[in-house]
Amino acid sequence: MVELWEQVGDTPIVKLEDRNVFFKLEYLNPGGSHKDRMAVSMLLDIADRYGREGAIVESTSGSTGVALSLYGRLMGFDVYIVARETASPVKISIMKKLGAHVILCPSVPPEDPRSTVSVAKRIVEEKGAYFTNQDANPANPRGQETMADEILEQMKRVDVFVMGVGTGGTITGVARKLKKEFDTYVIAVTAEGSKLAESFGKKGEFKGDIDGYDSFHIPKNLDLSLIDEVYVVSPEEAKSWASQLISRGILGGHSSGAHYKAALDASKRFEGNILTIAADHALYHPYLFNSFDKVRI
Repeated sequence: MVELWEQVGDTPIVKLEDRNVFFKLEYLNPGGSHKDRMAVSMLLDIADRYGREGAIVESTSGSTGVALSLYGRLMGFDVYIVARETASPVKISIMKKLGAHVILCPSVPPEDPRSTVSVAKRIVEEKGAYFTNQDANPANPRGQETMADEILEQMKRVDVFVMGVGTGGTITGVARKLKKEFDTYVIAVTAEGSKLAESFGKKGEFKGDIDGYDSFHIPKNLDLSLIDEVYVVSPEEAKSWASQLISRGILGGHSSGAHYKAALDASKRFEGNILTIAADHALYHPYLFNSFDKVRI
């Protein structure tokens, strides 16, 4: 019998008809996002070392929580997800339907005792659970290297890779192989006013979270040496560009809109193929369908 987690991957790449911009449609994974890859990688790592019993805990803004809830429960784990109150209500509802215990926290820096990370660590101690710790778990970028392998089979060349930074696992796992193969220029997308933006000298007012991104700290899984440029996007821009992307037939969510904006800008500055990721499904973000008229290309 084929297990569901064995069906993760092999997602298609499509090209925008009038641009040298390509999207890998990661929302077509069974759990609806690119986080399926790293969730399965982390869960199998725990299962190999400790067996498939007990509880797992993760601090996540949404898609990782859905993936861990889906595959974690199928593998036999009890799943605890600690999410921000700003996370997609659709994702929260799905996690609960999948049987996860979901705890919501305010959107505050990690060192705050009310933060998702602080609360997750307390649950780990109380339950004697495994902390998947997506920001620092090396099984995260290892899982995303499968995406890079697929890209190398699907495209003759990638000149620019555009990807947002949440845990840092995807941009690290994919960019490492693309740089080795093509010397690809890597653009990291982040929310305006984030710690990552500040670290690259792009100071600005923090205007709110972009779903899937980490605004308050730079994750350990992010290999900064791979990043050539940081591109900042506001939450409102991400929403508007996501709605425009949907109108072009690519059903990506909030972060996909930010990737779209960054990739189109890159297409004006760089020759060659520009690849980015439609990270999760637009149906996780129903508010996107109210703003199609805000962006025109």
